[in-house]
Amino acid sequence: MNKHVDILIYHGKHGDQFWLVDTPARMNAAMRSLFKQLDDMRCYKSENTRFNEMLALARNGGVCCIKAILESRCGYEYESWDIEAAEIAE
Repeated sequence: MNKHVDILIYHGKHGDQFWLVDTPARMNAAMRSLFKQLDDMRCYKSENTRFNEMLALARNGGVCCIKAILESRCGYEYESWDIEAAEIAE
């Protein structure tokens, strides 16, 4: 019998990247990693005060803010990602 796991896939400028997100801890780590990468690429610029407050919290490790930012900007160029089920042969 095969096992199914979830994979977070980031569709980036230089190709796709993959993170195993089969536990809440791995999901949080993957989102932190993706957020940091996008932040380092300077994807997050805004004049919106509320967004900038969330951004500051996210930069300090706030998982809820990281998730909210990633989810709200998922359709933006170079910020697209999704979670897909993968099958592992056993």
